[in-house]
Amino acid sequence: MLKTLIRPAMIFVPLSLGVIFPQANGLNFLIRYLLMVMLFMVFLRLDFKELKLRRSHFMLLAVNLLLGIGCYWIVLWLFKDKTLAQSAFFVAVTPTATAAAVVMSFLRGNVGYVITSFVTTNVGIALVMPWLLGWVCGNSSMEFMLKVAETLVYLLLLPFSAAVILRKFYPEARNLPQKLATATFGLWSLCLFIIAASAMHFLQNNPQLSRWIIVESCLIAMVICALNFTLGYYLGEKGLRREASQSLGQKNTTLTIYLAFAYAGPLAAMGVISYVLWHNSFNAWQMFIFDRQQARINHHNSE
Repeated sequence: MLKTLIRPAMIFVPLSLGVIFPQANGLNFLIRYLLMVMLFMVFLRLDFKELKLRRSHFMLLAVNLLLGIGCYWIVLWLFKDKTLAQSAFFVAVTPTATAAAVVMSFLRGNVGYVITSFVTTNVGIALVMPWLLGWVCGNSSMEFMLKVAETLVYLLLLPFSAAVILRKFYPEARNLPQKLATATFGLWSLCLFIIAASAMHFLQNNPQLSRWIIVESCLIAMVICALNFTLGYYLGEKGLRREASQSLGQKNTTLTIYLAFAYAGPLAAMGVISYVLWHNSFNAWQMFIFDRQQARINHHNSE
């Protein structure tokens, strides 16, 4: 239980340091490469033998996309602020995290279902993201969409190809992510530090912007998080509701943090960053409840 709470709590450390040292904005060129290394680690441990498509996987993908578009319009209508609307879009459109399968294994659920959700939503959303980003960012030119497509190739296809090749010639490589978990988390923390520093630098150079925009982005992300886990539960087939809930609720924030940062600005990325806290907090609560239930069952069986 304590371990599941430490990592969400540690989000505040790099974010706080980024606010204190906005001059670290000069390191933002590193973000792409840090994320590529982290995605490479994700693909190293992916087991494609567990893939099995179901009808609900396509429903999850459709809802994932519709939530992104719907949340953008709703927030824009309510707050009349495009940056907040963009933040809501990036939060809601983020596909399934591979770590969702890890959480599901702790909860003794169908891991294969969640792995299939990861592949389905990440591939599906990546295919339409160039057009979606052109719409959200107000630039529907072919040049812009090709630039987004090129970014996605670098972020997803290169790490994936490198992981497949390494696993082909060195099968033991799939164990590296577990061995280097602490180092990978360090890279993640460095990304958060640089993005927070860039956001603070942006605010300092644009004093006309309200500082409350970050708080509002975090609260909007919290609402979307609750909506995702709830909708996912009702989209899953009987016996797979918890898996569908996890698939829609736990997000691959690594991908959209960079896309938001690169194409909409550091403030738009803050909502996705805060989502890391919300979905990990919910995961910690789920595992706490599950462990308590198992303890009761074990105690009952021992009597």
